[in-house]
Amino acid sequence: MPASVETAKKPAAPEAPASLNYANEKGSRRKGIVTRVLWSLALFGAINVGLWTFVGEGKKSASDANCWNSAASVEETINSFHALKAKPDVILLGSSLVMFPFWAMDVAENKGIADIFRYHNSEALKKQLKEAGREQKTVYSLAVFGQMASDAYLMTNEYVKDNKIPKVIIYGIAPRDFHDHSLASPMATFSFQKIVNLSNFPRYAGAFLPDFEKKADWLAMHLCYFYGKRWRLQMETDKALNKVYSTLGIVDPNATKADTTAQGGFMMEGSTEDRWNNSVKEYKGRYKEISEKDHSLQMGFLSRTLKNLRERGVKVVLVNMPLTKRNLDILPSGFYASYQKEIKDVASMPGVKLVDLGNCKDFNDDDYWDTTHLNHVGGHKLLNHVVPAVKELL
Repeated sequence: MPASVETAKKPAAPEAPASLNYANEKGSRRKGIVTRVLWSLALFGAINVGLWTFVGEGKKSASDANCWNSAASVEETINSFHALKAKPDVILLGSSLVMFPFWAMDVAENKGIADIFRYHNSEALKKQLKEAGREQKTVYSLAVFGQMASDAYLMTNEYVKDNKIPKVIIYGIAPRDFHDHSLASPMATFSFQKIVNLSNFPRYAGAFLPDFEKKADWLAMHLCYFYGKRWRLQMETDKALNKVYSTLGIVDPNATKADTTAQGGFMMEGSTEDRWNNSVKEYKGRYKEISEKDHSLQMGFLSRTLKNLRERGVKVVLVNMPLTKRNLDILPSGFYASYQKEIKDVASMPGVKLVDLGNCKDFNDDDYWDTTHLNHVGGHKLLNHVVPAVKELL
């Protein structure tokens, strides 16, 4: 029989049931979707890893980064503290209100010292302590621009331990340390972003993130670069828009009066009038809604810091830093007196000496660089109050 006829007579292969074809088709589609999802997740992860590695805060050295607007100054301060060969006798703690006068006093005597972000010493303090009969050889400043009470807690809890425990800490505070409208939460600070990571997160979750929603938010912030930077991105966008509105002579209809005036920031240069006016604008923004907010969380961090240091055998001179009348007038009526009472209550524990300079008459406008930061003259007046307290504790 011809091969062609034999082939023709072979029975055809049975067709697959329609249900089986549909199942195979559905499985292929599902497999394709899963593959695309996995590739998307891999790409998302790679992008975020790249952003955190090459763009994230503090990834550049302090010399290459803008220390005013990144975690570079926090990183530099911590790294220099780790590099200390001798145990510090005295540590300075606080925000720029502490940094500036101690730096200014020394730079007035020696123009060759490091810039304010890299200078962590205080020759003026050491000299006055020696004259008071309480010579201390090593002073280190853990003060950082923008430091909140929560940041001071992180700094001391993480680093002031073992062979880095001093005899005494001079810790300067002010109302902004407990409320800053430009920060959405204690987690929005550069110090928090630099110090807290996935490895030590469990130690701080209870204090910073009391409920599940905040814990989930923090994890999302660390897994997604842009989500983690949303507050900073929003702030920079608002600044850019305000500049455009100002250039065009347009008032943003969605902005409040405080928003439109709070465009200032700390100035290292400029005339006295410019610096003071700029400082007023800055603090109108920082103090916004200060009387409506609950400050118990930040006050709680102050209490935690003092208790931790007491357990480690460290004495603390807690200094309520002096402010100009022009700055205090920005605060709502009655707020400052209430604030003073709160810090007095928190500081009422052994090993803590409160030096409240809020109502001190020794300081006048000539002692200030702007409405909050003491200059070198004001710095020496500050030491006249601080050194006797250190002497008492030592």
